Amino acid sequence: MTKRMILIGSALALIAAGVQAGGPKPEHPCYDVADCKKEGSRPAFSKCVKSNLDEANANTACAEFRKDKPAYMEKHGIDGLESLFVEG
Repeated sequence: MTKRMILIGSALALIAAGVQAGGPKPEHPCYDVADCKKEGSRPAFSKCVKSNLDEANANTACAEFRKDKPAYMEKHGIDGLESLFVEG
């Protein structure tokens, strides 16, 4: 029972760490949209990109990424969304 609780606690900690990811890394396809790279969290960065849709759509890599994230990540060898953000 104790091992199970430790495993569950560890899994929840990992999930929480992913949710609290920091801002984007320069490798993020939407990094150059507006001044969004200055945002310190993943949700704030996403909100910034969405509020600058014209610029996001004009950026070829960002537009392709936003259209189909899994296909873009596979095509460019990106392991997961977490790898595009600074650890929180």
